[in-house]
Amino acid sequence: MAAAEARARQEKVKKFEEFVDRRLKPDLAKAVAQRDKLFEQQKTFLDLKRNIENLERNGVTSMRSMVNLGSEVYMQAEVPDTRHIFVDIGLGFHVEFTWQEALQFISVREARLAR
Repeated sequence: MAAAEARARQEKVKKFEEFVDRRLKPDLAKAVAQRDKLFEQQKTFLDLKRNIENLERNGVTSMRSMVNLGSEVYMQAEVPDTRHIFVDIGLGFHVEFTWQEALQFISVREARLAR
């Protein structure tokens, strides 16, 4: 009787381990990847917000910058008017915003990401 109970218990443990390996671990990996993507988006918007606020605070209307062209190849770029910026709104689309419009857009996106 004890041997039969031990076998039944071992069989249940084996089924639970298979369930964890087949279902729960892949689901956890997917959830962690989605969480990391969300955190990256939040960080991007926070960085953009800080940059816009710094431009406003310091009254910067033009600037020079280094732009990554890809494969770590950089080029110097001049921005003659920083009061209008292009923001990636998703799906490969960029919209030209004033600083205030961009800050409003960022607030909306941050609220949506926080849900």
